[in-house]
Amino acid sequence: MQLYISPTSPYARKAWMMVLEKGLADEVEVIPVNPWESPPELTAQTPLCQVPVLVIGHDQALYDSRVICAYVDSLSEVTPLIPQRGMKRMIVLRMEALADGMSDVAVATFFARKDNGDNPDTPAIERQLKKIAEVLKVMEAEISNFEGKLNLGTIAYGASLAYLDLRYSELQWRRQVPKLAAWFETIAQRPAMLTTAPPA
Repeated sequence: MQLYISPTSPYARKAWMMVLEKGLADEVEVIPVNPWESPPELTAQTPLCQVPVLVIGHDQALYDSRVICAYVDSLSEVTPLIPQRGMKRMIVLRMEALADGMSDVAVATFFARKDNGDNPDTPAIERQLKKIAEVLKVMEAEISNFEGKLNLGTIAYGASLAYLDLRYSELQWRRQVPKLAAWFETIAQRPAMLTTAPPA
């Protein structure tokens, strides 16, 4: 299998971390690409020209990180990261949705700021930054239920929070949510997080 990623994408990082945490690193070749350059090897697999994409066979590819993570978890019964049924499953998927939602806001706002140049943040950008602050509060309220536990939701939290470190150091998000920050310091030391860190 081949996993197309962008090193700075929180969605690609989440999918790559799933591969590593499931012990499938030897079965998946990770291929960094720049989606903005529309590389033909990526556009051949997805009309969206987005990462991540998991190629699993001839003319067979999966895209969208949620689809890829669900597939990866199904490949092995070792270290199940998505509960099979009931509210436990829904809570983990909700955590993933919350983390992905924050990543959606953070990625879009990053590019909006680039387009804005040296101008101050617009009211629209300020609104998006407030969304990030509100998501962090919810994450902190929920994370106490998952300390010491690894699942798709906590992996998604880790990837999304790491993206804030990469693009929004000025937010100093740890000051707002100290319990979440303490939890993040633990998951940040996992080999999967260290391996998937973007180049300095």
